Amino acid sequence: MLVRSRPGPILACLTTLLLGACSGGGGGGGSGNGSNGSGGLSITGCSLTCLRSNSAGTQFSCSITQIAVNEELRVIFNSPINLATVNNNSFQVVERQSGKTPSGTFTLDSSSNSILVYRPLLTFDSSGNPIFGLTSGETYDFKIPGTALDTLGPFIASATGDENTTRLQCTLIASGIADPSPGAPRVTTTVSILDPQNPGQILPGQPAQGQVNVYRFSDVTMVFDDVMNPATLANPVTGQSVFVTVKVDSDGDPSTTGDQIAVDGAFTLTLDQTNLVTTLVFHATSGFPSAGAKVPVKRKIVVNLSPLISDLGGNPLINPGNVVFTNEVIPFPTQTITESFDDQTLEDSPHGGSTWGSGVLMTGPGGGSGRLGDLVVPRGTTVTLNTDFEDFSASAFADPAVFNPQLIVDPIAPLQVVGGVFEFSRLLVDSGATLRLVGSNPARLLVRGEIVIQGFLDVAGLSAAVHSATDFAGGVGEESGPGGGKGGPGGARPDGENFLAVGGVDNPNDPGPVNPLDPADYALLNGGAGGGIPFPNALANPPTFVGFGEGGLAWPQPGALPAPDDQIHFPADPDDAAGSFPYEPFAACQITVPGSAGAGGAHALDGRAGFTGFINVFGPVPPPLPPPASGGESDDLVITPVVRSLNPELGFLRGGGGGGGGGAHITVSSVNGQIGNDCNVPIGSPTLMIADFQAHSSAGGGGAGGGIQMQGGRRVVVNGNVVAVGGDGGSSVFPDLAMSGGGGAGGAILLQGPLVQVQSVPGRLLVDGGLGGLGPFGSLGGNGGPGFLRLETFLPLLSSSTEKSKISPTESELQALYGLGVTIDDVLSIAEWRPQDQPSGPSLLSGAQSCWYLIPGNFFQLVFEDDGAELGWDMPLRIQGFANPQSYRGENDLTGPGGQSLEELWGNDLGSAPVVVRFQGARAIAPILQPCGVALAGINSPILGGSLTSWVEKPAELTTVPSPSGATANMFRFTVIWDRSNPNFSMIQDVEEITIRITPD
Repeated sequence: MLVRSRPGPILACLTTLLLGACSGGGGGGGSGNGSNGSGGLSITGCSLTCLRSNSAGTQFSCSITQIAVNEELRVIFNSPINLATVNNNSFQVVERQSGKTPSGTFTLDSSSNSILVYRPLLTFDSSGNPIFGLTSGETYDFKIPGTALDTLGPFIASATGDENTTRLQCTLIASGIADPSPGAPRVTTTVSILDPQNPGQILPGQPAQGQVNVYRFSDVTMVFDDVMNPATLANPVTGQSVFVTVKVDSDGDPSTTGDQIAVDGAFTLTLDQTNLVTTLVFHATSGFPSAGAKVPVKRKIVVNLSPLISDLGGNPLINPGNVVFTNEVIPFPTQTITESFDDQTLEDSPHGGSTWGSGVLMTGPGGGSGRLGDLVVPRGTTVTLNTDFEDFSASAFADPAVFNPQLIVDPIAPLQVVGGVFEFSRLLVDSGATLRLVGSNPARLLVRGEIVIQGFLDVAGLSAAVHSATDFAGGVGEESGPGGGKGGPGGARPDGENFLAVGGVDNPNDPGPVNPLDPADYALLNGGAGGGIPFPNALANPPTFVGFGEGGLAWPQPGALPAPDDQIHFPADPDDAAGSFPYEPFAACQITVPGSAGAGGAHALDGRAGFTGFINVFGPVPPPLPPPASGGESDDLVITPVVRSLNPELGFLRGGGGGGGGGAHITVSSVNGQIGNDCNVPIGSPTLMIADFQAHSSAGGGGAGGGIQMQGGRRVVVNGNVVAVGGDGGSSVFPDLAMSGGGGAGGAILLQGPLVQVQSVPGRLLVDGGLGGLGPFGSLGGNGGPGFLRLETFLPLLSSSTEKSKISPTESELQALYGLGVTIDDVLSIAEWRPQDQPSGPSLLSGAQSCWYLIPGNFFQLVFEDDGAELGWDMPLRIQGFANPQSYRGENDLTGPGGQSLEELWGNDLGSAPVVVRFQGARAIAPILQPCGVALAGINSPILGGSLTSWVEKPAELTTVPSPSGATANMFRFTVIWDRSNPNFSMIQDVEEITIRITPD
């Protein structure tokens, strides 16, 4: 970048011109009475070394034609100017290529009102980079019209009304940046202090370096003796800077920077191009904190000016580095913060389900402890939870905006969940996001506050892949949703090693050559059955598995049909044509019947049997078909109202039955028989034998939908989709001959909460069975049966007539498959949520959480008082049998004077006490506008990164136990967790208030 400084002689000449001392050749000259020798206003010179260019002296041109993109133009007249007559028409600067007039300003020089000054406008982009009025590399036409040569005005006029007579006309090329003030810049930093002689009086403009007793609401003013490059100071759009930082040094030692915390505030930038001065002012949003009344070394404010700061000419700052000063000491008294639960102002309702208000905090209905904190699945992402084993310290949970380990209540190492019970304080799945659950256990999402599903919650079974019959292995039976039955595998391709002479292919994998008369040898050729549903419940040990879709038989197979067809079988070798199968004389003596298709799994209703098609050549006698695979039987579940409750504690939250795989076969294998003799007379050979051997593997079954419980202590909102459908059975790759698999059954969805809201849009809750796959000759795998859906809320109950419109399958779809005797009530049930009826389990825990408590005042940190003459914190409880509230941490009427506190009596461990309270702190570095909706991570968070503490047992630990960043807290919150399963729980009626003693400092 070209940077130029205008030499001093030009400005000197401009000054002498005012005195009439410059010659006409050196500065434009002139008699001072008009260039044409007559009266009136005329040009006498300019900063571009203007010269008369005609003999009449009525036109001037410029000796200097190269100008900087920020260069001001000065034109000298012989008498004072009327600035109101100066505009873009009487003073023309036009970009030749575009015809545009660059923005600029017109002023009169402070030393003489006969000197007109044009300055190209300096603006800034969104990053604070300067945008100069002129564009580098562009050519500009510069003209000031004069009456002697121009017939059209307007014209610049003098203060007495005389119009300019002389024309100034030049061609200018813009390049580089001019340094208005040559040399490196220097900064002077000042603050306001409290007058030590006159308490209460403020002394502004005091040197900042080493200053003490600086006023808490003082601005920091930095004056640079040059026109600075604003991009190296602060972004004038956002008011932020990376080149100037203002921080609190908490230990008073500026040489150690690890303890320094940025002060929230904004910079205001002013460039004075007239006086060649730049002013940068930092205003702290809430003022500066106290230097500290309870610390041995006073806290400091450190203003750091980067050595990268420079002027427009690129000259670096002469005096970069730290400016350090000490604020005033503000003493704060110890105070007691009391939450009396009079209203919901400071209740964080999305994170709790307890009744907060009317002067008490009552126990909550359920939702779990919330011990894992929040889970937020952002738009465009997928989070997967495994119900067998989930490690929350894994990289998948590294983003604190998704899962923040600091929010875990009483964390254990490693951060693992086994068994599928996830206790969150809040669950949000954004629109366009997916929460997927996998594993062998049904999924249980217990949320202390609210569950909001805007995107997809996926516990569906997977669909089996399209399968090619030429694959040696059968198609894979697909995985189910959590707690559902896996799809059965397809039959493997029969081995053709003994038939190499007639088109057979050796199968390098099992099953190997088949003993044609041993049904046990067909195990890997038959389609596999789908995984079943544990009966009588998931807690049975060991359970019986029912409801699975059967796998299709491989074909032909001995013993599968009554006599005389019970001897049909796979041929053993090319000579084993007899008994292998009826060969169709109208189809080139081929076998025309494939194996059977897989059947669908069952759940709320039966799975469907598969359908086997064959090559229909309209022969007189239909060929014998393999027995169809049977669909799963829902009656095997013995479905009762208790079973339909889907109660996880009783083992009735289960996924559906998996679909069966298709059976292998040798369709289109043929013998060398004559068509006219029913293929029994050989052609060209004395022996009837296999002439062409063709073997086919088949597709797998679909996985069943899984089981999911979603219990919200506050509410459950579904505006997206909860998907527990069964996966489709595998299909054949057309036109080959893989037999199809059966569909998996739909799973189970249990929604529980005081309030359950499902958006009135069809298909929000899906428990459809998967479709059977498509096979050759019109074969179809059996469809899976639908699953269960249950909605439990407080009274009044939801209406089946309203809610059924939101689920899939619809009643009409069910009746199309199962007949008019089936209704939506076979799938959907609605009941009152009665968590107190639960015999045991994590859903008996509940809780409440406060918003952040913000203490007013210019303090740096909160010192939480420990127990002494007064308790550091306490909460009076209303206990059955006692008229007065009882102290939780002090003396009480239960144990008597000098006895144990209730905290000591009951313990303070989550899982073994009827109630526990935990506290959490953080450091805000920006104003908190909504204490109940603070973003704890991300670029918009007002929280210092790493300052969020763990949940601790008493507030005093927030002072003594450092946060991951080491920063102390300046705000706090609490959570109360109830355990209904504890024997002491029944005596607690409510919490009257919570008090916490703190000293701001």
